[in-house]
Amino acid sequence: MHIPPYYKRRGTQYFFVGMLVGAILAYLFFLYINGKLTERWIEQTVELRSEIVQLEDRINGLTKDKENLSKENKEMLTVQEINIEISNKEQLKLDSIEAVELTARIQKELSPLIGNSIESLSENRSLIYSTLENKSFQMNNFSYQPSITELIIATKMEIKIKLSMTN
Repeated sequence: MHIPPYYKRRGTQYFFVGMLVGAILAYLFFLYINGKLTERWIEQTVELRSEIVQLEDRINGLTKDKENLSKENKEMLTVQEINIEISNKEQLKLDSIEAVELTARIQKELSPLIGNSIESLSENRSLIYSTLENKSFQMNNFSYQPSITELIIATKMEIKIKLSMTN
């Protein structure tokens, strides 16, 4: 029995080459889509982990404050939450993951302020400024120096920060 030599026919050769090119393109498309989904998943994981750390710090600060409260301190208002916003992350071309990590590091630096009275923090604003502005944060071989542009002290403390790169 003789097998016909299909490999010599042009139509068969085009068919097999087309299948090979199609398989390569499909694999490259799969890698692209898989990479995008993995990147989104990693970004969400980093955000959730930083939120968990922030909430744990908040719980620790509030439980310590609750244990140390006296009758006088019960009447005073305390800081419950700290929100930090980086105003120039587009200018520095910070990735969203880097911005989340920098925000988490700054919040960790300010976590002892949770549970303190608003009155005492208002009197010691310079302490908050010096705490942040004298600290530099390392991220991906870059050093970022924060400077506070806006500070609102209330039960939900809001801080707007402008970062500058230092060497």
